[in-house]
Amino acid sequence: MKEREPVLPKYETQRNGPPIGPKFIVIFVLYFFISLALGILSLTLAANYDGVAVIWLPAGSALVALVFIEMRLWPSVALASLVSNLYFGSSIQAAVGIGVGSALGAMIATLALRTIGPWDELSIFFKALKLGSFGAVISAAVSAVIGVASLYFSGIVPISDFAKNWARWVLGDSVGIFLFSSFVLIYCMLWGHENSNAEP
Repeated sequence: MKEREPVLPKYETQRNGPPIGPKFIVIFVLYFFISLALGILSLTLAANYDGVAVIWLPAGSALVALVFIEMRLWPSVALASLVSNLYFGSSIQAAVGIGVGSALGAMIATLALRTIGPWDELSIFFKALKLGSFGAVISAAVSAVIGVASLYFSGIVPISDFAKNWARWVLGDSVGIFLFSSFVLIYCMLWGHENSNAEP
């Protein structure tokens, strides 16, 4: 008997998500606290807070949430990023810019991933590769430009260090996206494998 491929959400289910009600609000709030915890953890791992984390795990959780759960979670992405940066003493101007950049990067990457072919025709390996490569490049590049620009206009990063901090930001987001998306997709693969073995 042919082994079934683990089922991942289709694009159609993402475009026609659940109505805004109690269930959506619970998901929205739950994701906010998960992303906030990941943001605080990521910034805690940084030796000194300068607005740029060595590894930014919320970039991975944001992309996975928007692609696989619900596109309308983007305000939760922005709010969690904003609050986690405020928690570490960032100015409100820089925190707002970083939050907007995080949400916008994940949204643009999600739309790009939905446009580049359907999920159902790809193996789990290529789904992970696609999310961790295209998603990392697009989301990280967008959020890095907006984030570092926010730090510059807030007086935290001088213009001479713009390129260096942009590269650090892209690297941190890319690692976070690759790690988080890989863990989630591996879990989906194992869960789907167990379910397929349980079926008669």
